[in-house]
Amino acid sequence: MILLFLFALQPRIEIVSASDTSVTYREQVPVRVPIDPAKGTYRLALNGNYATRTEARAPRDRHVISVLFLGNSLTYFNGMPRITSRIASREARPLLVDFVTQSGADLEDLWYRTDALKRIWQSHWDYVILQERSGRAAMDRGEAFHRDLQMFADQARRSGATPVLFMTWYPGNEAFFRAAAKRANVVLMPVGLAWKQEFDWDGTHPNLFGSYLVACTAYSLIYNKPALGAPFEFRDLAVRNEFYDKPLVEQSLNPETARAIQLAAWNAVKNR
Repeated sequence: MILLFLFALQPRIEIVSASDTSVTYREQVPVRVPIDPAKGTYRLALNGNYATRTEARAPRDRHVISVLFLGNSLTYFNGMPRITSRIASREARPLLVDFVTQSGADLEDLWYRTDALKRIWQSHWDYVILQERSGRAAMDRGEAFHRDLQMFADQARRSGATPVLFMTWYPGNEAFFRAAAKRANVVLMPVGLAWKQEFDWDGTHPNLFGSYLVACTAYSLIYNKPALGAPFEFRDLAVRNEFYDKPLVEQSLNPETARAIQLAAWNAVKNR
């Protein structure tokens, strides 16, 4: 049992070396494990064997501001990264946005079980936004949360990006997130400061208004201004028949509500 636990915590990616133009990393190689050899069915699994690869980093594009979101369903619900990109499309330097997400993941899962670390180094991001699991998860994980936040923050900074901590919504977590951001020397994206009960979809995830608040908060943090006049219609971004985009299809924003959320996000950023 101990050996299995240690194996489960082997990271998928390990950075060997990196420069402005290339990155060398070790990545676990998946192997085919038979499910039913007679039928020729297999599943892919990681067995702890690594392969070392070197690849070129994508060149910097000074015409855009690049943002990488790392998180879970609080990030990918309603296509929030795409909403963020859409509301910044009118800027002289619009946002180039990408994301690595896993349902239910905390920062430890993202570090050990996804290719998030490789994605940080494959490009030249301006911002890497880090999102922990919802509710009390960050507080309940204690030192493990601070360790994982620091590991990601250090890698983001080394790669040339500004690390940002996504403050999720939960009663009483403001002081914790402020202290965590200060301890890790990262920028705080204070979504929780502007959160309202009516932004909730199912007790955990944001509805369209909540995802719009997250996107507007990211916008205000990056551009240092409110997202006034930004688009607020996003039905075309919905992935058909996906439960996590249901609010995009069933809800809509009007100009007055959109403006109120834009200003709430800006006020949260100013007071972070």
